[in-house]
Amino acid sequence: MFGELKVNQVLSLTTMETPDQAAAELLEFAEYPQIFRWYQFPTALVILVAHADCLDCGTVYVYDRKKCVWLWVDFNDQNYGGYSPSEFDVLIEQCHFFQLAESPALLTSPVQWLVTAGQSPEVLGRLPA
Repeated sequence: MFGELKVNQVLSLTTMETPDQAAAELLEFAEYPQIFRWYQFPTALVILVAHADCLDCGTVYVYDRKKCVWLWVDFNDQNYGGYSPSEFDVLIEQCHFFQLAESPALLTSPVQWLVTAGQSPEVLGRLPA
């Protein structure tokens, strides 16, 4: 579980949206899942969403409040079905994911990150240009 971090921008908004409005836009985009975890920072909003009929298939999103974009966060871990709330808790409590998520620019930088339990996120190198 977890490993090399993959991030994709999935939704761009305007500067007019509040965090609640930005979350509502994401929920519409993702076909109305439920929010199971919600953390706010001055520069980011981090959420775990899943559909009620499949709680183990959650998706991690980070809203970059400066750039007004939603980022889909995934990992090269062969966990293709998504993440449960308890797995998300491991991500934040044991993998120190907030060290990256609090500064969304780190997520979208050309740096490749490794996220593993019991360690701070580690730089693997730079992504190819």
